Amino acid sequence: MFKPYTKEEDSYTCTLSLEVQQKAKRELNEDPKTRLLEVKSLRTRLQKVPGLLPRTDVKFLLRFLRARKFDQERTFELAKRYYDIRMQSPEIFNDLKPTRVRHVFADDFIEVLKHRNNEGCRVIICRPDNWDTSRYPLIDFLTALYLVIAKIAEEEDTQVCGVHLISYLEKLTFKHATQITPGTAKFFVSTVQDVLPMRLKRFDFVKQPAIWDIVFTACKPFMKSKLLSRIVANGDMFEKLHAVMSPEFLPTDLGGQLPPHSNRSLLASDTQFEEDNKFGFVKMNVNSGNSVSKSRDADMQGLGGTFKKLEI
Repeated sequence: MFKPYTKEEDSYTCTLSLEVQQKAKRELNEDPKTRLLEVKSLRTRLQKVPGLLPRTDVKFLLRFLRARKFDQERTFELAKRYYDIRMQSPEIFNDLKPTRVRHVFADDFIEVLKHRNNEGCRVIICRPDNWDTSRYPLIDFLTALYLVIAKIAEEEDTQVCGVHLISYLEKLTFKHATQITPGTAKFFVSTVQDVLPMRLKRFDFVKQPAIWDIVFTACKPFMKSKLLSRIVANGDMFEKLHAVMSPEFLPTDLGGQLPPHSNRSLLASDTQFEEDNKFGFVKMNVNSGNSVSKSRDADMQGLGGTFKKLEI
């Protein structure tokens, strides 16, 4: 059982540079003088949600506040959705840790670049080059991507400056495309937009084949206008991408100077995720004394129904 939060157990020191702190104040309404008061308010609200055992340390809660510009109501809803989806999609979130999808990482499906783009965003590249659909389903990739984003969300600079996704699609095939059902499309888009505590600032598609139009059409109905405005379709040209990140820091398949897959050490341990897995909705007793399921408990709080079990 986790001990309740105490001030002594959670001494927070901001790691942001003065420049990024100014960016946080300008873009996210973050005030160093009231930062911990905002965290305390969010923590108190989450601790009052019946059936929820939330993670309450400052570093974790700050990523939610920054993702919603320190708007308490929007942040609270984001945090509830974060725990709700973990309950509603056990096929992804039960025993969530890197070793569960080591085969995805071994296929170099996902790469996190060492250098940030010109706006300070952490850059993630997704490549389906080595994906054999007979070996594992799309859900494994989504699980791996979630793990990567959860890891980089620890970085305070990333919380403020955001994430830049790049999908390199030259070898996307019809067999790959058929794995993307309406259910998986909705899950991916909804998770990116409404669940993950991150700021998605840009989403580039590169060398997309004709089949990509079908995939994008399946995803587009679930995309909000903000996400649509941040999508850049590059085709075979790299000028737009190079305008936001120097080729010096990009791999050769994106017109850069680095070898692809040059950064493979991001997710070396399960420990962090095993600890995170201890938090979330738990079974609770109602007046009758009968135990109710997690999903019913969420429905009682107005949380259920947003995400259903993924159909693949």
